Amino acid sequence: MEMEISLARPKSYTVEDVTEKVVFAFWQHGYQALGVRELEQITGLNQYAIRTEFGGKEGLYLAALEMYCERAVSEAMAPMKEGGVPEIAAFLRSLVRDGSMTSSKFGCLVVNTGIENARINSPRLDAVVTDYWNTLATHFASSLRNAQRKGSIAASVETDIVAGGLVSGVMGIHTRNRIEGRHDAGAELVDLLCSQLEVLEQT
Repeated sequence: MEMEISLARPKSYTVEDVTEKVVFAFWQHGYQALGVRELEQITGLNQYAIRTEFGGKEGLYLAALEMYCERAVSEAMAPMKEGGVPEIAAFLRSLVRDGSMTSSKFGCLVVNTGIENARINSPRLDAVVTDYWNTLATHFASSLRNAQRKGSIAASVETDIVAGGLVSGVMGIHTRNRIEGRHDAGAELVDLLCSQLEVLEQT
């Protein structure tokens, strides 16, 4: 007795490619501004495929946000883990440097998500945003503690408090860039933060 074998049609896309296509669109326009039809055009997938593969629009946005965060952590933040004050300053200056992956006239996808999620109230989006800022604070604190061990900043400096302040500063830099529509609009705040880091090294 012969058995019929049904072969599923192979996918004409990969999840990574689709996510790559939509990251910039969400970064530029936000979550609520993009409708299903626009997402279909951007991704090349129909509504059914978006729902099946990603769990719908929120799942697609979540995938884009997670990709954005992963790249920022693995590329932009990475030097601070083993670095010191110069690596923190370099990260801050990258936020307003032309061509940097963390610099954009659209601000930061994480900042934008946090602001928009005040209306959306998605626990899943909030979890990713919170984890990102905690990770950034951890990298700042690591650099500051490394600097303390090397003696370039005083042992009395409360690294976690300074790290938290730097995170708030980063949020402000991105917000300024977004509001003014320039990748370097937050340059004055970057200069201020870097000057304060220099003061820490002199005390």
